[in-house]
Amino acid sequence: MESMDIEDLFDSAPTKVTENTTSTVGKRKIIKRAAPRKKRVVQEAEAGGVVPGTQKIYVKTQGCSHNISDGEFMMGLLAEYGYQLVDRIEESDACLFNSCTVKNPSQDHFLFIVEKAKKMGKPVVVSGCVPQGDRNLKELDDVSILGISQIDRVVEVMEETIKGNTVRLLAKKELPTLDLPKIRKNKLLEIIPLSTGCLNSCTYCKTKHARGILGSYAPDAIISRASQAIEEGVREIWLTSEDTGAYGRDIGTSLPELVRGVLKIVPSHVMVRVGMTNPPYIKEHLDAMSDILNHPRVFGFLHIPVQSGSNPVLENMNREYTVEEFKRVCDHLLENVPNLTIATDIICGFCYETPEQFDETMELIDHYKFPVVNISKFYSRPGTEASKWPKVPPKEAKERSTRLTHLFNKYRCYDHYQDTIQRVWIFENDDKSDATVVGHTKGYVKVLIKKQEGINLLGKQVIVKITSTHKWHITGDIIEMNPDPIEVPEDYFEKCVEARDEKNNKLRIGFEKVEEEDTQESDTGIKIARNETDKSAPLLSSFTEKMIGLGCLVVGSMMLYNRLSEDLF
Repeated sequence: MESMDIEDLFDSAPTKVTENTTSTVGKRKIIKRAAPRKKRVVQEAEAGGVVPGTQKIYVKTQGCSHNISDGEFMMGLLAEYGYQLVDRIEESDACLFNSCTVKNPSQDHFLFIVEKAKKMGKPVVVSGCVPQGDRNLKELDDVSILGISQIDRVVEVMEETIKGNTVRLLAKKELPTLDLPKIRKNKLLEIIPLSTGCLNSCTYCKTKHARGILGSYAPDAIISRASQAIEEGVREIWLTSEDTGAYGRDIGTSLPELVRGVLKIVPSHVMVRVGMTNPPYIKEHLDAMSDILNHPRVFGFLHIPVQSGSNPVLENMNREYTVEEFKRVCDHLLENVPNLTIATDIICGFCYETPEQFDETMELIDHYKFPVVNISKFYSRPGTEASKWPKVPPKEAKERSTRLTHLFNKYRCYDHYQDTIQRVWIFENDDKSDATVVGHTKGYVKVLIKKQEGINLLGKQVIVKITSTHKWHITGDIIEMNPDPIEVPEDYFEKCVEARDEKNNKLRIGFEKVEEEDTQESDTGIKIARNETDKSAPLLSSFTEKMIGLGCLVVGSMMLYNRLSEDLF
């Protein structure tokens, strides 16, 4: 097969996309896709050559939600052009493999299926973070490669690959437009990438090599995509990126501003879920994120990877936050968002990690008892800074991940849901049972519900009584179908700010009052004789009463804040 630059193949095409090989930070220009070249297909058919757009294509995507969205866009483009998508590689005429580079096992599996397809004689196109992050892999010498910012040109690359050419299209350019056609894995779920890349430089991360520095989509483009998806019938929208908390820092906006804009066009039957955020940037928006996660149309769920409970390990990882800062993020959100689900990630056995430092991680997980903990041994990724460092012995790293897994499996997070009444949103069938569907509570707890004969529950809101609780999910019976939607006032966020200001004002007045009383007592000459317990006891009692009173005031203010929030709905 001949290897060539794809631009050499399309010099005569009526529409040509110019590549930008420089990586830029700032507002990215949106590219409009070229219309399908049906005229070219007819000409080639008349000439007796290969007819593009008539073949069967097998598509396999690995990895994060951003990668899943990229795969859905590419499937949409292929199908729009006329290619038939098939579920089995044996039925295909060509293959597209969209890869993940986070861990060694994911890359190894990707390379395995590429080799399998080549042995079957299938033309292969690969995309995603593996080829973008390491374009010189010998296993990819004879396959076509599509870069992560080039997904809007998948039809061109597939067309040439089927003809027998090997194409490499890896140059970084402007972000592909968000108005591409899409074939969703779940027709009720829309995944919208907010940006690509990040602002971090973690010493172990290979994804940064592929995705690069932060590049955010314009808010209008994201809101327009959400509106289009709602028109197409989706019921759940995921806002995703490598780090949602950093969104907009390159274009003068922020995640809270974006989500508030999205919520203006989200109807009562659609829910929004905010994707993964690292601690450094989300900590700047804790009050705003609390308001967003309390919003009736946003799931109370946030994925905040901590990776380690030890500050020296975090420093070696170059994570740019401390354990104490991570705790402040969690404490603030858990205090202000009822039934919030926080998911986190842990890397066991990172370079230089001592047993005592791993014990700190165990203590952190035992303290918070996160409902979702993604546990992984450290995998050294080629080309990263950490790949040059001494490794924890594999056996010891395995023992640490086993210990943490055992700790995680010991505690339960959902028992307090037993016999409660919950509003549940149902978006998918249970892939383990034909008799149940899968829904989620406002706090994004997984709920298994029995199917109703003759009733399609997918896309519905229902009221459920919880009948049993388990480690990973809860189960319930439907007691009300199609409940009235929760109405949200237009000034929801303004009222949240007012309620928070009132709460803070009451706390300030309470502390000032205690300080004033302490000053008055000091002026009267009351002193504590530390060696005379009978004299110190009355004053100690007076001090305790004041602190109890202040505690009641704090609790009362929190109850007022919660009551005001409830009054909004």
